[in-house]
Amino acid sequence: LKAHKMTQKMKISKRAELREEQEQHQAGVQFRGGEEEEDFGEEDEGLDDAEEQTGVMSSSEEEEEMADWEGDDVKRMLEMEIEKRFETDETNVVGVTKLLSGHQVPTLEISASRQHKPPQHLLLQGIQPLLVNRESLFQTCQPISVSLAHKLLLSCYKYHSAFGYWDPIQLYKTRDAAVLPQWPLNTTYPLIHNQFIYFFASKENLNEFMLNPLKYLRQPMPPPAVPIKIAVLGPPKSGKTTVAETFAQKYGLVHLSIGSVMVMVLNGQGHTELAVQIGGYLSQGHAVPDELAIQCLKVALLNPVCSIRGYVLDGFPVTLSQAKLMESESIVPLIVVELELDDVEVNKRCLEDSTIPKQPHGSEILHNSSDYFKEEVEHVRRYYQEQHQNWFIFSGLKDKWWIFANILKEVCISVKHMRSYIERTQSGQAACISRLCITPKQLACQLGEFGQYCPVCLALHQHLVDLSDDAALTHAAEYRTHYYKLCDQNHLQKFLSTPDQFVVPNCPHTLPQPHLLPRKLTEIQVKAKFPQQAEMQGFCPVTYKDGKQRYEALVRGSLEYAVEYKERIYICENKQKRDTFMRTPETYWDQKLPSKVPPLCGPVSLTSLPNMGYLEQGVARPLIKAMTAAGIFKPKFPFLSIQRSAEVYVAYHLKAFNPKSPEHVRQMYKRKLALFEEDCALIPYLSSAMGGAYKPPGERSKDFEVKLNRFLASGAPGAKTDL
Repeated sequence: LKAHKMTQKMKISKRAELREEQEQHQAGVQFRGGEEEEDFGEEDEGLDDAEEQTGVMSSSEEEEEMADWEGDDVKRMLEMEIEKRFETDETNVVGVTKLLSGHQVPTLEISASRQHKPPQHLLLQGIQPLLVNRESLFQTCQPISVSLAHKLLLSCYKYHSAFGYWDPIQLYKTRDAAVLPQWPLNTTYPLIHNQFIYFFASKENLNEFMLNPLKYLRQPMPPPAVPIKIAVLGPPKSGKTTVAETFAQKYGLVHLSIGSVMVMVLNGQGHTELAVQIGGYLSQGHAVPDELAIQCLKVALLNPVCSIRGYVLDGFPVTLSQAKLMESESIVPLIVVELELDDVEVNKRCLEDSTIPKQPHGSEILHNSSDYFKEEVEHVRRYYQEQHQNWFIFSGLKDKWWIFANILKEVCISVKHMRSYIERTQSGQAACISRLCITPKQLACQLGEFGQYCPVCLALHQHLVDLSDDAALTHAAEYRTHYYKLCDQNHLQKFLSTPDQFVVPNCPHTLPQPHLLPRKLTEIQVKAKFPQQAEMQGFCPVTYKDGKQRYEALVRGSLEYAVEYKERIYICENKQKRDTFMRTPETYWDQKLPSKVPPLCGPVSLTSLPNMGYLEQGVARPLIKAMTAAGIFKPKFPFLSIQRSAEVYVAYHLKAFNPKSPEHVRQMYKRKLALFEEDCALIPYLSSAMGGAYKPPGERSKDFEVKLNRFLASGAPGAKTDL
């Protein structure tokens, strides 16, 4: 180092001497034109040459002096210099770290003793959170306990967020789900962010929210709360209580049965008049009237949880009077679920249930209860299907998870429709009214100016599409407190997007006056108008017009498809032709027949035909279907001959699929046909199960015992009276 300093001093002194000589030389010389410039250039070159020579001499002298130094001394001096710099840098780093920690700035320590790639990777990994969630870098969140959260909310020191008790993370991930899983509030994970408290379903969701709060706060606000109202019905041992408890536990609903609500009134409100009346009936050993039972249910539904979250009715209503009393008190479930189960499965589950004490007449009581339910549920089912269209049937033979998933699917659809209706009506838009449990009476009271006709068809095509026969409200909408029925999903979407285009005063076509609208007529109504005759001598006007009014297009219509238009009667060929006439009556009503028409064929009575002709014209097709089904199934009923079994099977099949019978009669015979098939299946089952050695009754399966008893009961006296 000393040699290096001496060399530098020599360079500086030599350069100073050369500069001094140059200045003296310039002072004594007069510059003239280009010659002076050339002399000055030569002097500069001489100066540079001198410097180069001096540099060469200096470097050589340096090498000579450096050779005098020993290697150990140089190494020691370098180490001392490095240690000094390291101590200085370490002191500076400690000071900066203390300063950063005082301002709560996090620090990251990385070992740089290895190659440059591992430290670089650790550095990038350490600053990754600052890059990924950079928008929420200065957002602070504070987890708190549930008790502290409620205290802060009650004291108004902090406020509920716009999410309420909804989990923002779950809402962000399952935005399209109609029903989000709820949880008990005492197991939530609250968190403070700014002046609001948020609740989370799990610790993982809370930690995820803390990483980037702004990401989840910028999502749309939660949909309007819709309470879930479900009624689960079914015969004994069908699993309705299990389904009700599952919904109540998972979604925070209130599980209600008619017995539990009466106990609640007696225990919690014993001083009321309602409790006194119920106690009087029970003390006398009488059944509580349905009116008082409904009043107890009404009191139970005053619970805020029922109005906010919802409820599950377990096994109620069972009778038609109970359903009507519930509706009179404005208690209408969103969906009503029926779990179907046959008597054989009911008995089997009763035998397998070890929690039921063995009673002498337990099976008889269970059988009577099942028969009572099946008898009463027919009326309740028809009532809800006609009035609210919210009745759904599921097989009770499936496992509980399948039943729960399918019921949840229907609940989600209904809740989505309800939320969409609330959001759109609040914003002044048209909304679909499907799945809203609107009764036909409410629909008739709030129908718009188009009545039962599709406004979109009238506006776009000037067609009169009558939807009075369609009781379903799948394609119905509400706009400005009026209801409108649409013909299909496409027209429904058009109406929902631009309703002002299809209603007055902006609609291009208005509905004609009631007396100018086509009207369907039944056979009785046509006969009641006698002596008025049908126009066009009873020929179908649609077939004649579409056939270009040719002679071959003159086809007689059927009284079943009669239409009245402008006080005239027209007979169409079939339902399709009748709908075409009613859609555009102006196209078909004013036609004239040619002078020559086909002769009128008189009706032939079926009873006048021979037996084979009567069967061919009357019951040929249903009889062929019944005999084909019997040939495929090959029935053999216990203790009956093959011929008799086939005859009974064909008879049940004809009754079950008779199109002229009422719906409830067909359903009754369909169930009888199914039971008959189950009894016929007992013979092959028992023959395969009894092929081995004899087993005592204690070692046999319960299913085998049930089917064996059923088989033996088929041969008992009086068992085949209905066959």
